[in-house]
Amino acid sequence: MAAIAGIKTKKNTRGQLTHVTVDVRKHKEVIQMFSDLGLIPKTDFQKRCEQGVTVEEARNHSIKHIRSIWKK
Repeated sequence: MAAIAGIKTKKNTRGQLTHVTVDVRKHKEVIQMFSDLGLIPKTDFQKRCEQGVTVEEARNHSIKHIRSIWKK
């Protein structure tokens, strides 16, 4: 296996790969990959954001609210 800067591996006595250490300062994309795989648990903030309103829903709600005020 070719050596990649910021990634270290350890093998057991049989030569099997047992540990991989990734420097996330050099490989920021690994954090997203681990998150997508479910290896990193979601924070409370991420859980609340998933339940939030999308940009399009917020836009429609704002327009509807402004039009209701404008008619008064």
